[in-house]
Amino acid sequence: MSTRAELTHWMYDRGFWYTDPFREIKGLDEAQLFWVPAPNSLCALWHVGHIAHRERLHIGRFLQGIEGPLNPPAYDVFGHEWASVSAVREAIGSVDEVLDWVRGVRAESHAYIDTLNDDDFDQVLETCEFGLSVAHWLQITACHTALHIGRIQMLRALIEGTPERAC
Repeated sequence: MSTRAELTHWMYDRGFWYTDPFREIKGLDEAQLFWVPAPNSLCALWHVGHIAHRERLHIGRFLQGIEGPLNPPAYDVFGHEWASVSAVREAIGSVDEVLDWVRGVRAESHAYIDTLNDDDFDQVLETCEFGLSVAHWLQITACHTALHIGRIQMLRALIEGTPERAC
């Protein structure tokens, strides 16, 4: 990888396994995507949707400066507040629609990364929260994704009755 954009693409699931939610849910059926170990837990589908929801906020709002709604209103259920399985089921159309939306969000992120040259990563844009640079927000977002990937891995281990994967 010779450019910062190439490294960032790698961090956004083009090589780095710990930021690819589709790798973690591969083979799970709808019931498993909604399964929770306790009533106050978040399901795997919520984590997948939350990854995309936050990615749109960080990249769409903070870096691209997009105003107004970034996500379909039905997907606000994937925001920063806890949501029950029944609330997620009520809000969304279908699991396939959610997964298509998540793929679309990731495609938008990659398209944005394609617009950046190496100097752009050091910019602190007016829309960036906390005075952080473009590079900071892109890496924070990848780290946030990794945190939720870990939670999906734990849920999957419980679903499959296998030992949780150790890092």
